[in-house]
Amino acid sequence: MPQDFLDELSAVKTQVAAATETGHPLMGEFIRHEVSARADSPLAAIVLAAALPLADSPAQRNARVHLATAMVLLDVALALHKLLLLQKPDADTLDKSLVGGTVLAGDYCFSQAAVAAARTGKPEVVAIFSDLLKDLSEAHLRHLFENGQGALDEFPALFQSGGLAGAVLAGLNEQEQQRTAEFALSLAALLGAGKRDGLPAAASIPGRVSAHQQARWHLLLEIVTAYAK
Repeated sequence: MPQDFLDELSAVKTQVAAATETGHPLMGEFIRHEVSARADSPLAAIVLAAALPLADSPAQRNARVHLATAMVLLDVALALHKLLLLQKPDADTLDKSLVGGTVLAGDYCFSQAAVAAARTGKPEVVAIFSDLLKDLSEAHLRHLFENGQGALDEFPALFQSGGLAGAVLAGLNEQEQQRTAEFALSLAALLGAGKRDGLPAAASIPGRVSAHQQARWHLLLEIVTAYAK
């Protein structure tokens, strides 16, 4: 795997760790657990692959690391708020400290995710992030009040919007942006269904993503395959 890709993945982990260092014992415990649970998620790698421009620069690199950090923090925040929904807030045995810690931790990660998204310096990217946050928050509420059965899978929306935001950040044209978002979505659908054998072969990448990004997407398939095991 190219060292620059590895370095960027490492930089995202460093930024996520720094952004979630709260100094609050209970809140920090909740956050660290969810961050650890997502340590091998391909979400950051999808953003970093989609956001690679044809002509790269240190500023572009920093922006895509910020975007990947924002998406990871959003994923963590959503997971924390999902824990609260699972607690059945009307229960007599509700642990108030658990609820308080979960709410604080989730809200803190949401705010840090928004800060990281803003650091990309790209209004269009921030708009995609904001729309994603709105859509997923509404999906959580619908899931709670309409049926509440089974797990709510945010991977499709996270992967698709992460791919789209990355492509916008990379300056790809609208057709390339759409192809990138669709390819990222296909990975989420396969992971969500647990179809490891159905993951797209490396030979299927040409034509589905921009040529200068293909090396990263090839390597990303290795990450997705490992995550699907």
